[in-house]
Amino acid sequence: MTSNPPWQGAWLAYGFRPFFLLAAAYAPLALVPWVGALLQQFVLPMSLSPLVWHGHEMLFGFAFAALAGFLLTAIPSWAGVRPLTGAGLASLVGLWLLGRVSFWFGASLPVLLVVALNLMFSLALLAWVLPSLLLPRGRRHLSLAAVLGAMVMVQAAFYGAWLAPAAGLPAPATLLNTGVNLMVLMVVLTLSRILPVVTQAARRDAGLLSPWRLSPARAHLAAVTLGLFVLADLWAPGHPVTGWLALAAAAAQADRLSEWSWGRAMARLYLLLLTLAYLWLVAGLVLVGLAALSDAWPAYAGRHALSVGTLGTSILAVFCIAGLRHTGRPLRLPRLLWPALLTLVATAALRTLVPLWLPEYYLVAAVALPFLLWTATFACYLVGYGRMLVTARPDGLPG
Repeated sequence: MTSNPPWQGAWLAYGFRPFFLLAAAYAPLALVPWVGALLQQFVLPMSLSPLVWHGHEMLFGFAFAALAGFLLTAIPSWAGVRPLTGAGLASLVGLWLLGRVSFWFGASLPVLLVVALNLMFSLALLAWVLPSLLLPRGRRHLSLAAVLGAMVMVQAAFYGAWLAPAAGLPAPATLLNTGVNLMVLMVVLTLSRILPVVTQAARRDAGLLSPWRLSPARAHLAAVTLGLFVLADLWAPGHPVTGWLALAAAAAQADRLSEWSWGRAMARLYLLLLTLAYLWLVAGLVLVGLAALSDAWPAYAGRHALSVGTLGTSILAVFCIAGLRHTGRPLRLPRLLWPALLTLVATAALRTLVPLWLPEYYLVAAVALPFLLWTATFACYLVGYGRMLVTARPDGLPG
């Protein structure tokens, strides 16, 4: 009797499996039309400019898939609900795929259909998250549902600005920046939950047995100041008040970093990834703040530090940590993740610094080379983790 292939059913056993796999595969694909247009190699027929199309797909395609995989995996543990698996998970994956296909062929499809397909995925995810976090065990995590709801509203506003430019909504670029800011806020909120677990594991691995904990007050200050910046950056981007709020938020994040477990524990790659994400957050907020207060600093440098640096690194970190813990494996990252870390740091550094210091080399050093490095980053992840994501847990437990 022939048994079913080992991957059959396993990849739909938990939310992180299909969404981490698809997000990692889509990360470089979402750059292709924008890079092709900038390098004047090809231009795909689109109903949006290549820059706006690229921003949408990186945020609502790549980053939203990563966020969905994380929430579908973490919330069952936090709220005590059954995970979304099997046909239900396959349906959500199907909605995400339909959204991506519709955006790639958006020039030949009715715009309302493209909008509806993309909103259906986000609303379906929110419809699963919100009731779960309204349960008694999940209420302490309700802020995540609030941020997710705000992101869906920003996505809807983006489509409104696209369909009706004269409606008085913020510009699509402003809304994309707000979406990135909200995703960064989601990172800060989730780190409050996962960092203690990850840090304790890193300290045990390093032979450090002394007690260690984070201050809740510092975590709250970091989240509140960042939230104020997000609101100000939506309503008054580039305003001096927004710049000062960005600097205040940067100071609060740096203050939070000061109590992290520095030293031997930081040699563990999974903790190093989370720390680098937070360092990029501080740098990005400082650059955005300086750009609002001085014409000598271009605003997009800080935006790249937040999007590529903070979000890219934190997403890779979650991919690595959850990909091991929830497949029943110890926190021993594959060696391929070290070069992935180096290529990701180089990508963020080039996207952030070349426009500041070497603008004449922008196309080569800030577009073409970062694209290759970004592709290499997620190729390393797929090689190191691909089999884990599509095969059953080695310990035989569900998940």
